[in-house]
Amino acid sequence: MEGEPLECRGRRAVFKSYVEVLPNGRRVRVDRVEFPDSVAVLPLYTSSREVVLLRQYRPSIGKWIIEAPAGTLKPGEPPEEAAKRELEEEAGLKATRLVKIAAGYLAPGYSTEKMTLYIAPNPEAGEARPEEHEVIVTLRMRLEEALEKVERGEIEDVKTILLLLAARIYLETL
Repeated sequence: MEGEPLECRGRRAVFKSYVEVLPNGRRVRVDRVEFPDSVAVLPLYTSSREVVLLRQYRPSIGKWIIEAPAGTLKPGEPPEEAAKRELEEEAGLKATRLVKIAAGYLAPGYSTEKMTLYIAPNPEAGEARPEEHEVIVTLRMRLEEALEKVERGEIEDVKTILLLLAARIYLETL
């Protein structure tokens, strides 16, 4: 278990492996991915009950996935500003208002990343500016259709599933 600490840096992530003493006194090897905090935002048109999702190629899993617009915070950037920026960059939409749904750790067993989730009711048209590593197709569909895709296993992204369920609850409160 002893040994030199290991560190490996990637484009955004830092992997560290080191020995830590737990609160119960046990020494264990810890593997940790240090990753910037992030946001996800679901555009929701309340009168038509439509959402905008992205079909995006994710090289880390080697396939296309349907998900809500999302991305990492820039240093010092508040989550709300990052959500507005990511929504416009990826989906070409401007948030007129953001409703915070939740914030939490995505995978606390190995990662430091904390994500804040938002719904953007009735966004306005903007200008998409995807980054060079992003391959994105924009999809607009009724919320019920998106939830059916969740049930059929066509939407596998957990943050998106949570946002779609939150959107259903949000619409019930209007």
